[in-house]
Amino acid sequence: MQHVGKIICSNLGARMDSEPKRWRIIADVLYDLGTGLEVLSPLCPQLFLEMAGIGNFAKGMAVVAARATRLPIYSSFAKEGNLSDLFAKGEAISTLFNVLGIGVGIQLASTVCSSMQGRV
Repeated sequence: MQHVGKIICSNLGARMDSEPKRWRIIADVLYDLGTGLEVLSPLCPQLFLEMAGIGNFAKGMAVVAARATRLPIYSSFAKEGNLSDLFAKGEAISTLFNVLGIGVGIQLASTVCSSMQGRV
């Protein structure tokens, strides 16, 4: 399903050139929606495949939209021909926040699980 989402979204590439910021926000929302559906899918065993499939579809579309809009957004910040430097720093910042997010998620899960352990 993720590959189908990528193929469908790739047909919208020309539209993304005119409004890269808008499509980048759409990509973020689609990715969060897809991740949410994947996380919630075990709670609905009778709809597991459908929820996980739609989640993967949304994430596939989000990946294409995010990658397609990255260059125009970075290009708008490149004033001195430093596009590679901006791209590298953007990737480093993204990686840093992903690692911090994983740490916060682990801590939050640990706290929630320890507080619920006596109740379960």
